[in-house]
Amino acid sequence: MSIWSGVLDSCPGLLCCVINLTGKLLYVSNGYKAVAQRLFGHQCTLGSIYPPKITQLDKALNDILMAACLGNTDAVEISEKNKIWSITASPLKIENKIEGVVIIINSESSGEQAYNSQNDPKILDAVPFRACVVNSSGNILAVNKFLAASSKNQLTGKNIIEFVDADSSSHLINIIQRRKGNIECRIEEIFIQENFCDEEFLDQELNAPKTLPQSFRVARLHATPIKWNGSINTLITFEDVTEQQRIQDQLRRLLTFDTSTGILNRRGIEHIIRREFTPAIHGGESLSVIQLGVVSDNLGTRRFVEKLKNFLKPHSSSSIARWSENEFTVLVHCKGAAAVVIANEFLEQTNGILIAAGVSDLQAGVYPGVKEFIGAAREAMLVAKEAGGNMTLLAENKNS
Repeated sequence: MSIWSGVLDSCPGLLCCVINLTGKLLYVSNGYKAVAQRLFGHQCTLGSIYPPKITQLDKALNDILMAACLGNTDAVEISEKNKIWSITASPLKIENKIEGVVIIINSESSGEQAYNSQNDPKILDAVPFRACVVNSSGNILAVNKFLAASSKNQLTGKNIIEFVDADSSSHLINIIQRRKGNIECRIEEIFIQENFCDEEFLDQELNAPKTLPQSFRVARLHATPIKWNGSINTLITFEDVTEQQRIQDQLRRLLTFDTSTGILNRRGIEHIIRREFTPAIHGGESLSVIQLGVVSDNLGTRRFVEKLKNFLKPHSSSSIARWSENEFTVLVHCKGAAAVVIANEFLEQTNGILIAAGVSDLQAGVYPGVKEFIGAAREAMLVAKEAGGNMTLLAENKNS
C-alpha cells in the first residue's frame, strides 16, 4: 500500500482513491475518505468492494466506474449545500490494457450555476472557474475573467478547436453540437502556468526522453447549454487536471518498475519487447533476450543490479528488468551469438556470484509472441542452472 500513498499522499488536498478491476479498494486518501463518508456514507475500507451499491448515489458512482473499466473517462455531479462536487473516474492503463480505475473528487464542477441563470450575461464572471461561450461551430463568443487571465492572447473570436490536440478535436466538436458531455484533452495556449508538470511518459522515459512544451496543460472540458444573445449556445468550462494526469503517469510507473531496484519489472520489459517485436520480425532486425538466473550471490540484489547496469552501459540500446526475485531479463539489439558473448563477458566479471544465462534470438527461432520469445531464453537459462550455472546456453533453433 505504501507505493500508492508515496505518490498520492504527496499531493496535499487530493481527494482520490484507486480501485482494481475486481472492484477492490487499493488506496484511499484521507480527504477522499472524509468527503465520501459525508456524501455517500461510505466507510472506504481497503480491500473491500467499492462502492457497496446500496443507494442511488452508489449506483451512479458504479456507472462511471463501469465506463472507466471500458476505457472511458466519465463523471457525475452531486450538490451539497449550494456546493457542487464533481466525481470523475478515469481508467489506469498500461500498454493500452486497463489495470484499474482512479476516482477523484473535485469541488470545481461543471457550470450548473450558469445553466440555471442563463439569461444573465454577467453570469460568466460569476462562474468560479474558467469558462467561455461557443456557438455550434466552436467559435468563442465570450470568455469570463478567469479564462481571459489564463491566456496571454485574445480568445474571443477564435475557434476553441484550435487549442486542443488533434486527437480530441472531433470529440470536442461532437459535444459542442450536442451541448452536452465531457472530454479530457491537452490544451495549448490557454493554461500557461509556472507550475506545469513535465513528467515523462513511459515510452519516452524508456526510449527517447522528452517533455511537453510548457504551453500545454491537460484539461477536462464540460459542455452544457446556455442562452446567449437570444440563442441557445454552449457553455464550456475548463478544469485543469494536469496534476491528476501526472498522478496517473506516476501510477503507471509504479506498475512497470521494480520499486526496490529502480529498473523495469516483468510488465515493463514485456512492454518494451512487445513494442520491438513485430517491427524487428518484419524488418529483419537483430533482437535477442538474455535471461540471467542468480544461483548464489554475496553482493545483494541492489549491488548486483548496479553491476549489471554498469556492465551494459556500452550497449546503449539494451533494456534491463527484474523478472522475478533472482531472475533478470536483458533485451539487446544483436544476434544470438553476440548476445551469448555479452552474457559470458558479464559472467566472467561477477566474482563471487554464480549465474546461469540463457539466450533467445528472434531471427533464429519461430516465436509466435513475446511470451514464447522470452520463454525460450528462460528455458535455456534453467537448463544452464541445472547443469551447475556459470555458463550461457543459446536456445535451440526452432525453424527446423
